[in-house]
Amino acid sequence: MKRFGYILFLMLAVVASVQAQQDTIYDLGEVVVSDSRLYKFSQNLKTETLKDSVLQRNTATLTDLLTFNSLIYFKENGYGMVSSPSFRGTNAAQTAVIWNGININSPINGQVDFNTVMTNAYDAVTIRSGGGSVQYGSGAVGGSVHLENRIAFDEDDSHRYQVRYGSFNTLSYNLRSQLSGKNSYLDAGIDRITSDNDYEYPGTGIRNRNGAFEHLNLSLNTGYKLDDKNTLGFFGMFGDSDRNFSGTLTAPASDKYADKNIRSMLKWTNTGRSYESELRIAYLFERYEYYADHESDRYTFGRQHSAIADYNLDYHISSRIKTSLLLNYTSVSADGSNIGDNNRNTLAVGLMADHTLSEHWKYGINLRQEFLNEFDNPMVFSAYTIYRVLPEYSIKANISRNYRVPTFNDLFWDTGGNEDLEPEHSMQYELGNILNFHPFRFTVNLFYIKAKDMIKWQPDTSGQWVPVNVASATNYGLELRGKYKISIGEHQLHFNASYAYTKAIDNNTDKQLIYVPYHKITGLADYSFRRWNAYYQFLMNGEVYTTTDNSDTVDAYMVANLGINYRFFQRDHGLTLGLRIANIFDKYYENVAYRPMPGRNFQFQLTYNIN
Repeated sequence: MKRFGYILFLMLAVVASVQAQQDTIYDLGEVVVSDSRLYKFSQNLKTETLKDSVLQRNTATLTDLLTFNSLIYFKENGYGMVSSPSFRGTNAAQTAVIWNGININSPINGQVDFNTVMTNAYDAVTIRSGGGSVQYGSGAVGGSVHLENRIAFDEDDSHRYQVRYGSFNTLSYNLRSQLSGKNSYLDAGIDRITSDNDYEYPGTGIRNRNGAFEHLNLSLNTGYKLDDKNTLGFFGMFGDSDRNFSGTLTAPASDKYADKNIRSMLKWTNTGRSYESELRIAYLFERYEYYADHESDRYTFGRQHSAIADYNLDYHISSRIKTSLLLNYTSVSADGSNIGDNNRNTLAVGLMADHTLSEHWKYGINLRQEFLNEFDNPMVFSAYTIYRVLPEYSIKANISRNYRVPTFNDLFWDTGGNEDLEPEHSMQYELGNILNFHPFRFTVNLFYIKAKDMIKWQPDTSGQWVPVNVASATNYGLELRGKYKISIGEHQLHFNASYAYTKAIDNNTDKQLIYVPYHKITGLADYSFRRWNAYYQFLMNGEVYTTTDNSDTVDAYMVANLGINYRFFQRDHGLTLGLRIANIFDKYYENVAYRPMPGRNFQFQLTYNIN
């Protein structure tokens, strides 16, 4: 931790130097975003931001939200159980989750369980497709998911009280208050969901006997504008989850899993005429406990503490050229029943540059190099160009090198860890097309990912499973998305649809990677009239292979949800009553072999908003 202090001192010195050299006042505006890199250096990639009614329409977890509103494929070990994404055919550890600009993938297992993330605590959730290792570090290979809280000095208070009750004795509530003044902001919320989750597997007569779960999430975000140049922000989150683990069609289960997460971050933003300086100091904590028998007191555990200092300096050399300096120091300590007691320190330096050649054409180059940790750290980069061919048509192209470092489980697991592992590397190429004829918008993206040195657990000569850098894969595909929105008097219609074709080949076997569907389709039809709103959303996942030789599969499936809402009173003081019917056609389906998902189920929702 002594090194952490030195790096923090250096960052503070840089900030002070910048502030001393620039004394021109710059208006920060009414809203301060928590993740400026997402908006300033992601124009070359496909991004989709979900907020407002979309966050409220879906149930509370990040899995539920993204299953129907993104092209990410999710593997759930039964509803509400461990949930891991496959983004463009990559695995869960190759998808980064970014909380207010900070990468929160676990250093223990390399991923985030999307069923433990409660979405009601955030102002927006953004899906960023494509490599992002320069901006966000390890794991941002297939793409990244961004959880955003925004600080607003708009003197506009709002309060939301929401209760949901549905099938399987599922009860959730969300309380959130946002108080905004000219120079201060406070956002506090609480989310809780409990469920017996004892659904019947459609058509089998078998019930999910060990699937009960509960999640609690507390959030606190606050900001204070010191003057026209300086803003302080604090972002905090506490999560507590307790889940029994569902069994399969062929084997019952009695185990459970409990985990706690604490995230806190202090952010200082200083802005001048030609620069913006951001310093983040963050602390992350996680602890899990695994019980082989949920009625027993015996468990194994893992725990990690991360201290992060992250500095970003954006400087406009001219109206057409902007640059950004990135410094990040991360110190991680982890211990557990199977990994011992270990530490990792990483220093990262990055430089990003963006040049607007004309009103039609721009390009950028980004670099990142890491130091201090025990690996042979690759220099990663990205380069892109954007050209507006016509006012209604633009084309984008980018190339990037990305990476993922070995996890603590990979390195130190007591019955097979390998401390000689090297980071995974990948090259990614993408071509994007945007066609925008209001009220119609259509995008086409082609991608190609070549990955090597992938970490794979396999048996050694003695039969013991160990991780080694042997796997390589080639992923390529096509993504289509269309939107149409129109108003006719008091009638508002909104349609959108997405399609992804993904080929993900294990180069050693020439077979499709497991749990990567060739096809995924999502769609939404939304209709509003006065105080009424109704929507229909559907999802089609193609067949996936469950074995490396592609001999066994999980069948393709299509499921659909239907919802209707009615708002009483006025918009600024409204009570909304809603009904959501999930899996309205009562389809039997699995997204992991032998682990059925729920049939038709219902959810009633009551929301009271004060604006």
